[in-house]
Amino acid sequence: MTYLATLNAEQRAAVEAPIGPVLVKAGAGSGKTRVLTMRIAYLIDQHSVAPENILAVTFTNKAAQELRGRLKELLGQRARGIVAGTFHAICARILRAEITGRIKGYTSNFTIYAADEQLQLVQQALDSWTGQVPQPLEAPDLLRHISRFKSRMQTPTVARRTASDPVTQYAAAIYRAYQRLLQQANAVDFDDLITLTYKLLFEHPDVLDDVQARWQHILVDEYQDTDASQYALLELLSRPAGRRQRSLFAVGDAQQSIYGFRNADYTIITRFTRDFSSASVIELPTNYRSRQEILDAAYAVMRHSQAVPPMVLRASRQPPPLPALVINAAPDDRQEAEQIARSIQELLQQGRQPQQIAVLYRSRHMSRALESALRHARIPYALKNQAGFYDRRVIRDALAYLRIVANPQDGLSLNRIINVPARGIGPATLTQLTARAAELGAPLGEAMVNRETWAGMSERVQQAGKLWASMVRRWRGLAAGTSYPPDHLLSNILSESGYLRWVEQDWPEAERPEALAYLQELQSAASEHSDLSSFLQEVALLTNVDSTDERNAVQLLTIHASKGLEWPVVFIAGLEEGTLPHERSLAEVGGIEEERRLCYVALTRAGEQLLLSHAAKRARQSRQPSRFLDDILQYGRELARFRQRA
Repeated sequence: MTYLATLNAEQRAAVEAPIGPVLVKAGAGSGKTRVLTMRIAYLIDQHSVAPENILAVTFTNKAAQELRGRLKELLGQRARGIVAGTFHAICARILRAEITGRIKGYTSNFTIYAADEQLQLVQQALDSWTGQVPQPLEAPDLLRHISRFKSRMQTPTVARRTASDPVTQYAAAIYRAYQRLLQQANAVDFDDLITLTYKLLFEHPDVLDDVQARWQHILVDEYQDTDASQYALLELLSRPAGRRQRSLFAVGDAQQSIYGFRNADYTIITRFTRDFSSASVIELPTNYRSRQEILDAAYAVMRHSQAVPPMVLRASRQPPPLPALVINAAPDDRQEAEQIARSIQELLQQGRQPQQIAVLYRSRHMSRALESALRHARIPYALKNQAGFYDRRVIRDALAYLRIVANPQDGLSLNRIINVPARGIGPATLTQLTARAAELGAPLGEAMVNRETWAGMSERVQQAGKLWASMVRRWRGLAAGTSYPPDHLLSNILSESGYLRWVEQDWPEAERPEALAYLQELQSAASEHSDLSSFLQEVALLTNVDSTDERNAVQLLTIHASKGLEWPVVFIAGLEEGTLPHERSLAEVGGIEEERRLCYVALTRAGEQLLLSHAAKRARQSRQPSRFLDDILQYGRELARFRQRA
């Protein structure tokens, strides 16, 4: 077992911990995947555990693939038989083998419905609903309610009985209808894979015995991201069977629990020793990624946590002297982005490669100013796990409105928004209008502001047409004026067309704040121009560029998407009150605590240099520096005084 010699003392203590419940509190960059891999090897080598008796559970397919690769590299052929996979993949495997005849209405050839198919089923349940509707909810909103019910192990009956308000009762009723439709189709969703597996094992002890006999040792990665249903399943699978003791090896970091919006429950990892009284707990405080100044900044933020005990991390080594932590202030978000672009240019001139640099931000709409600044500076960049700012539906809709004002011949833009929101000019009417325009020998956009085009149509269509024509004429008149800025024009269009009200009232509830933030950001972009033509030209130039090879580009991504990744140089933009922490968190129970953990995750992505920035104005609204910056600065002063005394 020469591989043990490569571990530090804490890692080795974790790998060699007695069989039983073990919690490894793995700080950021502490080598948790290495420990998990070697724990499996240790079980095989030291405890003579057969590989087929080991189950390793991860949260992503990528993590499972990486773990399997490391096991093969370490163990060679001895890795054959070890099962490493996501919760959902493992549960699907159990259900395929055992569900027929044991859970009513299901057979082993069940279909797993993807997100779009789940939405279709929720919509069917909505369409067939004849009861009262306390508050209109779109299918995506209801699907989130249903997922929350399932993550808490609530059946439709329990969800309805425990609902504390009419909206939740309504969601529970739709849940019942949705679940019935799933069963009729011999189909499951991803949450069902967990809950139905638990139901199968709990109600059929013979199946549970077989599964426990097969997987006698369970190891779990990213334990801080578990929800109630996943915890219940792990607890059941790892229960002592016969003479065997519980063998549950959980690796995680409560400081990195940032997926509350996906139903993850950070309290599960914090109460590990209460749930498993004989548990061993080992901390991994040595960080192999970041310089000590960066780790100090992360601790400065987490030491004020009321929910999660902070861990003091220590850097394993110090690279050559560099400015490890820099804090910049900017007058507004545009100049903040330009400062970041200039700093990146300097780093590239000093020999950094683009792919060694990442720019992180709290919300996806914040990429707009950064994309613009990097493109102007001719710096290659790639957006990770998100569409570009100008590829968003609300942005494309808003730009289509502006384009038909600037260019009456733009038929594509007109077709996109003529009936968005619905104003009684549907496809059939549009076909008639196109024919009329051809008769008049005019582009559709011009013909539609001509009264003759609408003559002879139904009174309802004529009224809709006259209203549309008057709006477009008015917008074009405003755009023709030399003193009417494009951001004011956009605001007028969004309001008068009803588009803004439509987004505020009819957009899926969970996506609504982000859609509105995108529109606000677009107005901010428009405010940087004096006329509509220059703004639309700028947008066209920004969107009409070749795609960038992600392997040779600066990475732009949200903090949530950055979890598990690392770069030598990390910029964090938008460290302001209302941005990070996000303004919505101020009103949510535990919201600030999760934002604190989110900031911690962002800080600990950096290896050698961390550059933080804040703007006095963002999207034309005044902002104060983030409380997390205050935490970092205060701790820095305390450390300086301590070092002076020492």
